[in-house]
Amino acid sequence: MKINKFDVVELKDGNRATIIDVKDKNNYFAEIVNAYGITLDKRDIQEKEIDKIIFISNNI
Repeated sequence: MKINKFDVVELKDGNRATIIDVKDKNNYFAEIVNAYGITLDKRDIQEKEIDKIIFISNNI
């Protein structure tokens, strides 16, 4: 799955995440939010935690 900086993804736990930084092919630093847009955490996530891409940013 090709994920870029500022893409929005849905996680397998139902939360959403905005990719802030791409660390390497399978690791990303992201801001995690719930369904209401409330920030829960900023942390590293792995590609295996991602269910699908919701929004693809054109800012590469």
